Amino acid sequence: MARITTIESIDAPYRCACSNGIHTWYADEPEYNHGGNTGPSPGELLLSAVGTCATITLRMYAARKEWPVDKIKIELRLEEVKTESGVLNKIHEALTVEGDLDEEQYARLKSLLPKCPVARIVTGQVEIVY
Repeated sequence: MARITTIESIDAPYRCACSNGIHTWYADEPEYNHGGNTGPSPGELLLSAVGTCATITLRMYAARKEWPVDKIKIELRLEEVKTESGVLNKIHEALTVEGDLDEEQYARLKSLLPKCPVARIVTGQVEIVY
């Protein structure tokens, strides 16, 4: 699925260059976190990975079904909920679909949100090997 991605700290204090060997993009921290605000934060990159994967998954499904979808928009936000056992991170997704869909088609697309590959990674069992 994913290519090897390399992350390199390139200048002060937190800006990083990310590359998969074909594309390069940047991440940073916002100014309130003492960063330069020259790119999305790591949390925003995580949300964008979930959102873009979901959008592409829905777009592919709608195309296969030949449904008239003009635009898919997903707004995401990360919420940290303190619990007795620690912190639970919740990703909230708000789906908007423009096109001539009935309620059943829209409900079907919405039901696919947790099935995109990145959502499955984030909600599944993950092991980071150091």
